Amino acid sequence: MAISYRQRGKKKTWNFRIFDNSKHCIASQSGFKTKREAMAVATALELELLNGHIIDNKTSLYTLWDNWYHLQILPLGKSEGTLDHHLHRGQKILDYFGDTPASRIKASDYQRFINDYAKTVSKDTVRRLNAEIRKVVQFAKRDKLTITDFTDGVIITGQTSRKTKTEKAITSIRDYHTLLNTLKVNMAKRYNILDYLLYIQLKTGLRFGEVLGLTWDCISNANQEIYTYRRYDPRKQEWRPPKTDTSVRSVPIDSEALRHLSELKGYQTKELKQASIQNADNHIFYSALDGVPSNHMVNKHLRELLKELKIAPYDLSATGVRHTYASIMLGYGIDIWVIAANMGHKDITQITKTYGHLIKEKAEKENNRIREILVA
Repeated sequence: MAISYRQRGKKKTWNFRIFDNSKHCIASQSGFKTKREAMAVATALELELLNGHIIDNKTSLYTLWDNWYHLQILPLGKSEGTLDHHLHRGQKILDYFGDTPASRIKASDYQRFINDYAKTVSKDTVRRLNAEIRKVVQFAKRDKLTITDFTDGVIITGQTSRKTKTEKAITSIRDYHTLLNTLKVNMAKRYNILDYLLYIQLKTGLRFGEVLGLTWDCISNANQEIYTYRRYDPRKQEWRPPKTDTSVRSVPIDSEALRHLSELKGYQTKELKQASIQNADNHIFYSALDGVPSNHMVNKHLRELLKELKIAPYDLSATGVRHTYASIMLGYGIDIWVIAANMGHKDITQITKTYGHLIKEKAEKENNRIREILVA
C-alpha cells in the first residue's frame, strides 16, 4: 500500500491518493490547506484499511439506515407506534440525502440537514433523529465500513415545545389529592373501569401501556406491590414487551388502593358473569362493554373530570398522569433515585431533565435547611 501527495489548483490545496499493492487507487481526498493536514488524514485512513476496513463509495446513508432498522430494530418487537417514529426518521434521511453516498457526507452537510429539520420541530425531536443517525453510523463502522462520523460535534437546535414542563403534569399536591378524592367518590357511586384505571395510574406512575398490561396476578397484597413486566396495545389488541429492561419492576402501592382493587375485582366478576363474557387474559382493567379501554376513552374521561374540577392543565393525557406522579413524589421529597426506579428509568437522567424546575425548588429548600444547621 502506498500514498502519493500533490498540490493542485489556483488555491494550491493538497490532495492524497492511496494505492493498493496492484497500484490501483482505492481512496483519495482533496482540499487540504497544508500537506501536514493531508498526511494526517491519509495515514489514519491507511491504518483503517490495513486493519480490514472497507472503502464503499456507493452506499447511501438511507441504505445504511434501512440495514440498521431491519437488523437491530425490527427484531426487538417494538410497538407499531414506535416503529412509525423510526420509519418517519428514515424517510427524512431519504428525502434530504437521497442516494448520496454516506462516505461523501461532510459534517457541514449534516449540520445543514439538522438546521433545516429544526425549523419545524422541537429540539427534543431533532435530538432523537440525530441519536438515531449516530447509531446508524456506528453500526456501519462496526461493519468496518470506512465512514467519517459526521454527527460528531453537531449542534442541536429546534422549536420550543408547545407545552412547558409544568403544563405536562399536575404539580399542585392539593389538586392531585382533589382528583384522587373525586375518583374515589365516583367509584363509590358507580362502577366505571376508567375511574379505577386513572386512580391506580395516579398512585403508581405506570405508563399507559403498562397499566393496560396489568393482570390480576400482578397484585401482591402481602407485599403491597404491583408487578409490571409487559405492556398491552389496545389498538392492535396484543401484548408488547417491556419498554426497557428496567421497566420490569415492582411498584409500591398503599392499602387503600389495594382495597379499591379488591372492590373492582368483585364488580368486574359480577358484570362479566351477567354478560357471559370471558376475561381470557385476566386483565385488571377490562369491562363487558369495551374490553380493554382505549387511550382516547381514558383521555376523554380524564379531561372531563379536570374541567369539572377546574384543575389545569385541562388537556392532560394518560402520559401526563405519569408525569404527575413524578411531580408529586418530588414535591413530597421522595428520593430521586427511588422515583426513577419506581418509574422504570435506568438512572435519574430523565427525571432531572423533565422535572429540573421542581428539583431546583427542592434543592433551594434543602439549602435553606443547611443554612439553618450552620447557624445552629
